[in-house]
Amino acid sequence: MASFVARRAAFNFRISYAGCSRRTLHATPIVLKKKAAAVEIEDLFSDNAVEDLISPVSVVQNKASSGVTEAAAKLTPEASSSNASSVVEAKEKKPRRLSNQERLERFNNIISFVTPRLGRKQILKMPMVRNAAWHNLVQLAKTEQQLKTLVELFPGWIEAGRKFNGSFSELFVRRCEELHCPLLALEVYGNFAKYNVPLTLPGARQLLHSLHQKHSIEAVLTAASLYDVYSLPSVSEDLVSASLVASACFQHNTEHSLSIAGVLVPQIKHMLTRKQPEPKDGAEKLSPPLPLPGAFSEKPSNWLKWTLKRIDKAIHAQTGKRDGTLFRWRLMNEQITSPTSF
Repeated sequence: MASFVARRAAFNFRISYAGCSRRTLHATPIVLKKKAAAVEIEDLFSDNAVEDLISPVSVVQNKASSGVTEAAAKLTPEASSSNASSVVEAKEKKPRRLSNQERLERFNNIISFVTPRLGRKQILKMPMVRNAAWHNLVQLAKTEQQLKTLVELFPGWIEAGRKFNGSFSELFVRRCEELHCPLLALEVYGNFAKYNVPLTLPGARQLLHSLHQKHSIEAVLTAASLYDVYSLPSVSEDLVSASLVASACFQHNTEHSLSIAGVLVPQIKHMLTRKQPEPKDGAEKLSPPLPLPGAFSEKPSNWLKWTLKRIDKAIHAQTGKRDGTLFRWRLMNEQITSPTSF
């Protein structure tokens, strides 16, 4: 009987020990680590916001380190001020200008990169050509021939299913004027089917400005006709454009050009009555001023001021007297200093 009780007690002890072992086995650090990892993986794909991604220990360490840094900064004000001044100097330091040789090398490198990625059957497709590449090419160009080389690539860009935007168009026409080749820009905008470069109102004004003084009246009128082609306001409806064309017509002084100027001047005077400058104290107030539509910089305002002066002088030379509307507008706008001056 005693042996039976002993065997029974030993059996119960083994069962209880095994049970304790199993429970202890599931509570080991390795198992807990696996369970925690499983929970973290599931949380990565949950829709709930994740909070406390930084442990409190690291936060305390960061605060402590930041406190030490602040204390060090307080203890060494000269060092902090010197560092701040060096940062300001680094920001104010202008980038080095490229030499002519460096500009040429960069221009040729970008041309070599762009060319095989143009056309319907592109030799290379990746990496793709960014729009910024065209902007860089226009800015790097230093001669009319380089711009012509660039223009020859325009059709391939369209064949590749890409488009030019308005900002590139304005940059291109401005660069053509800077390099004294506005006729190249006129050729590009005059053949939209081939080059597919859009023309914006600021770009059209720039084109007129580049042509109106040193080129033929035919070129100026061709540029003016592009307003309708590109669905822009007509020249007679835009004050800056009308003034540029009228000034060119008076300068060429032919029967045909003077007849066009005779049509534009009344339109200009009508637009001026709608856009009156603020009168000086005590002067008669006609109407509040209106901003120049489509003005992208101060250049259109300067162009308007200069062309109105030329128109005023041309009318006086033809008729022997000043035009009242032009005179009052320019006087109120402080474009003339005395009633006898232009």
